[in-house]
Amino acid sequence: MKMSMLDDDIKPREKLIKGGVKSLSDIELLAIMLGVGNKDESVLDLSQRLIHNYSLKGLFMMSYDELKEIKGIKEAKATKLLAAFEITRRVLEVKDKNKELLYAHDVYDYICNDYILEKKEILTILYVDNKCRVIKKEKYMNNELNKVLVPDKIIIKHALTYECFGIFMIHNHPSGDPTPSLSDVEATKDIANVLNKLNIHLFDHIVLGDNSFYSITESKLYDEIEK
Repeated sequence: MKMSMLDDDIKPREKLIKGGVKSLSDIELLAIMLGVGNKDESVLDLSQRLIHNYSLKGLFMMSYDELKEIKGIKEAKATKLLAAFEITRRVLEVKDKNKELLYAHDVYDYICNDYILEKKEILTILYVDNKCRVIKKEKYMNNELNKVLVPDKIIIKHALTYECFGIFMIHNHPSGDPTPSLSDVEATKDIANVLNKLNIHLFDHIVLGDNSFYSITESKLYDEIEK
């Protein structure tokens, strides 16, 4: 059924205006982003098929080429979706620069949105001042899917360049399990020993999982690192 044939109360745009954006389903929100359907489907039918086959989360993770492979999605619709998803990512990256990161959960709240739907392991270093406010955020990654290497020399160079008081290390486990591996613990020990000689503090190494995190500092593993 064409959108023009629907009652105003169930048209996504009119429903949004009348009831607010939270009154819309995922299908209706996607329909508004897409704008129009195609010769075979209304925009609501197209949106329903996309949500059913791929889910909103699945679409969010797709590249331009992947979206273009979907029946009913051409250049215009693919670029609209990518632009909308990128706006979401950028808004989520906006942080309070004056926020003091005093506890592991503060760091988690600050950084977790950077890792939404991330498929690779990425190491983030937060370089902070003496009040644990972020001076600079740097991300480090390599081409291996489930492994991240700690670039000690680069981290130390950046720490000295930014004249930071200390750092927080954060990396993710795409598997969803935030439990640190032996290599995570050893990497923490190695970088902590070097930074200590420079009077730069390693405040924590936090491992991110699915809506969860593991603080090496606040765990018994940190006692092992210190020995």
